[in-house]
Amino acid sequence: MDTGSYYVFGLGSGADDLHYIGWTEKSPGREPQQIYSDLAGSGRDDVARWVTQALDSGAIDIFEIETARSAEDARECAQFWGEYYRWLGLEVKAVLC
Repeated sequence: MDTGSYYVFGLGSGADDLHYIGWTEKSPGREPQQIYSDLAGSGRDDVARWVTQALDSGAIDIFEIETARSAEDARECAQFWGEYYRWLGLEVKAVLC
């Protein structure tokens, strides 16, 4: 695994649901609650609303896609993975870069 300091991650509510792809300096494996909190308080109402509803229902999953060495690389990776997962047929609702 790369030793980058930025994490590209996905959020969904099950194996066949990928709602959001983004990036952060926080570890999805070690700091998921902080990432959820950051997203719930973000300026993106659609993402914040979905995260809040998913947390309330207990149906939220977070997974690390890859690491990146810079914020610019993380943004580019998040954009790539959003396009890739859409190409595979998943309905990625939001990609925040």
